[in-house]
Amino acid sequence: MSTTPTKQKLEILVHALSWNDNYDCYTRAGLEKIIWPKIARHAKFVIFIDVDDMHSLNEQHGYDGVNDIIKMSLSIRKSDYVAGQWFSGDEIAVFITDDPQRVNSDPVEMCQRLLEAFKKHGASATFGIAPVKSTHLETVIKPAFELVQRAKSDNRRGTINLADGV
Repeated sequence: MSTTPTKQKLEILVHALSWNDNYDCYTRAGLEKIIWPKIARHAKFVIFIDVDDMHSLNEQHGYDGVNDIIKMSLSIRKSDYVAGQWFSGDEIAVFITDDPQRVNSDPVEMCQRLLEAFKKHGASATFGIAPVKSTHLETVIKPAFELVQRAKSDNRRGTINLADGV
C-alpha cells in the first residue's frame, strides 16, 4: 500500500493551506507563493487593511462572529481585487491590477466601499493605499502598512490613508 499522496489529495491540501474559508480570501502563504507571482507584474495598487478594535469585536461577537463580519465586509464585488491575509489574521492586503476583467481600478473608491461594508456589519477598519512600485511583495506592502500604523498611532482609526502617487 503506497503512502504517496495522489495529485488530487495534494491539490486539496494546497487549497486548504492557501485559502482561508473563514474570510474568503488567500492565506499569507497562498498570497506569497501562489497568487503574487501571477499578479506581481500587473499590480497597480496595494491596499493594506487592519480591522479596528479586534479585541472588543471578539468579545462582542465571538471569533466566529468576527470571521463572518470580515468575510461579509470583504465580499463586495470580489471581481475587482485580489485579497490575502498578511500578519495575524485581521490584517489584509488587497491588490488592484491592470487586469481588464476587473471592473473597478480606483483604490480610493474601493476603500470607501470596503469601509462602508465594515460599518454596515458593525465594525471598522483602517486603510492604507500605495502604488505598486516593485515586484518584491514585502517592499510593495510596506508603504501601505506604514500608513495604517501611523494612522492608528495617531488614533485615526476608520480612515483611508494615501501614499504619494495615489
